[in-house]
Amino acid sequence: MPTAVPTAVPTSSPEASLTLQENDSGFCSVDGNVENDHSGYTGSGYANTTNASDTAVKYSVVVDADGDYSAVVTYANGGSSARDGVFNINGNNTETVNLGATGGWGNYDDSSAVTLQLTAGYNEVNLVATGSSGLANIDKLELTGYGIAQGDCSGAVTPTAEPTPVPTAEPTPVPTAVPTAVPTVEPTSAPVGTFTIQEGDNGFCGVDGGIDSNNSGYTGSGFANTDNASGKSVNWAITGDAGTYTIRWRFANGASDNRSGVLSSNGSSVSTEDFTGTGSWSSWNTTSVNLNLAGGYKNLSLVANQDSGLGNIDYIEVTGPNAAAASCGGIVPTAEPTVEPTSTPTAEPTAQPTSPPISGDDCEVLVNDPNVNWRETGLQSDQQIIQCLSESLGTPVGYGENATGGYNANGGSKLVIITDDFPEQQILDAISSTDHTWVVFDKDDFRNEKAISMHATYCDDSSVQSALGMSAAQCRDPIGTCGGSESCLEDFFNGDLNDGDLPIRNHLIDSNTTIDGRGSNAYFLFNGFKLGSDSSGKATYTTDNVILTNLDFRGVGHTEDHGLDPDMIRVTGESHDVWIHQNTFDNTGDAAFDIKVGGYDVTISFNKLLNVKRASLHGSSDSRTINSQITSTMLGNLFVTEDQYFGDSKFNAMRRVPLLRRGTTHLINNVFYGYRKDLMSVRVGGAAVVENNMFLNNVDNSKGDDLGDWVENILADVVSDGGIKVTGTSVYESNSNCEIAGSSASLNYSEGSTPDVNGAYNSASRSTISGNRFSVGSDLRDYVLATAGKGGATPYLSSYSDGDHSVISGAPSSCQ
Repeated sequence: MPTAVPTAVPTSSPEASLTLQENDSGFCSVDGNVENDHSGYTGSGYANTTNASDTAVKYSVVVDADGDYSAVVTYANGGSSARDGVFNINGNNTETVNLGATGGWGNYDDSSAVTLQLTAGYNEVNLVATGSSGLANIDKLELTGYGIAQGDCSGAVTPTAEPTPVPTAEPTPVPTAVPTAVPTVEPTSAPVGTFTIQEGDNGFCGVDGGIDSNNSGYTGSGFANTDNASGKSVNWAITGDAGTYTIRWRFANGASDNRSGVLSSNGSSVSTEDFTGTGSWSSWNTTSVNLNLAGGYKNLSLVANQDSGLGNIDYIEVTGPNAAAASCGGIVPTAEPTVEPTSTPTAEPTAQPTSPPISGDDCEVLVNDPNVNWRETGLQSDQQIIQCLSESLGTPVGYGENATGGYNANGGSKLVIITDDFPEQQILDAISSTDHTWVVFDKDDFRNEKAISMHATYCDDSSVQSALGMSAAQCRDPIGTCGGSESCLEDFFNGDLNDGDLPIRNHLIDSNTTIDGRGSNAYFLFNGFKLGSDSSGKATYTTDNVILTNLDFRGVGHTEDHGLDPDMIRVTGESHDVWIHQNTFDNTGDAAFDIKVGGYDVTISFNKLLNVKRASLHGSSDSRTINSQITSTMLGNLFVTEDQYFGDSKFNAMRRVPLLRRGTTHLINNVFYGYRKDLMSVRVGGAAVVENNMFLNNVDNSKGDDLGDWVENILADVVSDGGIKVTGTSVYESNSNCEIAGSSASLNYSEGSTPDVNGAYNSASRSTISGNRFSVGSDLRDYVLATAGKGGATPYLSSYSDGDHSVISGAPSSCQ
């Protein structure tokens, strides 16, 4: 087994991340200076190259064996154009890294990951400026791979420094412990395989365009050239075990614009990739990304984000565990079932029995046509339908990035279709199991608006009937009982039922659940749900892996300290992996979405809040140290206080976006209209990172406020104990249609310390956020207005999105 020895490297030298910063070991020099006159860096300063091409920041590392290593650069670029660099490895230029504008020299961002090929032993890793302005300011370089450590910059550590531990690490266990396993599991090479798919090869599944050869420099028979339109794609098929994959493309882009694309695997968006200009259509470059992918067959689709289509794609290179090209259409090569022939003869054929590729046409119709009910397409099994719903919904990013809800890719997902026959009880039954359950609403029964009020499950209780002075049937139908009278409904919910001694409480949603309101017009009235339970500041039940999407929550007016605590969504009891996405919250009686008692890893994206007084509490008591584990990402949400309520104290933000105790929150690309003061509060060591958020306030308002008032008051006195970092954030004068109509002013500032929130996310999240982040302005306003809330356009988190241009073009004229 002379060639099997290198396969021991991943187990004897575990994968690790190495951070190289200025003045640390492994940082060799900069053609310029190490400076610290701009804030936001994480070490002792940042590397600022001289403003000239070929100036460099220089590092050294030592690695155990030849291999691929992921590189991410943290940088700031306050200029108006990119200050890109190319990695020079041991004297050879390799990968180009895009260092685009970040909006200020104190605003730091992470580059997209690129893959560097390093050789065993000592490596010089230099980041070299490609333009006359030099590089952006470099805060740090992070390298991830097996057996990596800092070099000493002298080259004294040679490639022979670490070779001998490798062959002795696993020499005898392989042949003696499992003598027959080696030739069957990895017959000729390491378990991590690398292969290239070119046009016409097995695994190349087509291009929305043509295979051309009119530009020189390609390596196969030609290159894939998509049509010049958003949504056009190139498709490949691969197979392999679950694990970390490196996907690399060789491409050319002779245009001046970035021709980015969304990469999806089996329909779920996993990253957004930049294909920046290469200078001409015959000049080629590479770009790559590291991703965690599931095992089995994978249909990879790269979909253009812009009307100009993608760059020209020469090939795709895939590196991953037992990875290989697959036949298109979901047929895994016959070699795969022989991976475990003796110990698990049926393992491979049954690995993905219920999740083959589904018909895109059927899924498109199922999700978007209100006249086609859930079992009226070619998708008939629960697993097929839920796979469609999951893939079309997309993938969360940020802290809640691991939420999959009711979809189990390995099979066994259960679809529950709620009808109009006592829907509250049906919902309660569906959410009270840890089985993977995806809840939808019958499109025919809920074609017209219909209220669902979860209090109805308590209407058989005699104390509830006594409080209301009515029968169980009247209790279950408050709208009918009140004849549509708003004052009657307020008396019903905020008068008669405002009693903490009544048994009515928010029902618990158990783990592995999705409630999906697409295709229906059901709405939840008065109160909603809780995820997890707590008592006296301690978790008594923990829920994990929940998605709540495209739901409509409507309050019945705010009543201070209501006895039933009618939050719409409450994440508590250390519950985690939660995605709250594209819901609408209207005049809620209490919080729209609270996180309490140590709830964590929650993503709140593209929701719409209308006239909500208390949006979100993150931690309900200063004394509860468990709340230090609270983490949330708030992305692309629309917060609106209508003009008629602008000066009404009943609709002040009340420092609830969010009120944060001890934990960490990350606000990105949210849009606020009619929020004049007291946005948030950070207490007892909490930390808030606020990036590229936009405030719009009508210059014709009931308080006589102006731009100066908003600059002074929106983020006034935010921190009582903790840290906040606000970057790329501004307030604008607007008209009543929420359109920019005047001057703007920056709200950027920093106080205390904040963590590297982006560094806590996986590479797919970082890539998606970085590739789709908007600077504040009209495009951000239009994109969020178009996508936020139930029924909004599909945002970039899904491969079913129509692309930025189409989404922005379809934005509503007003947010009110």
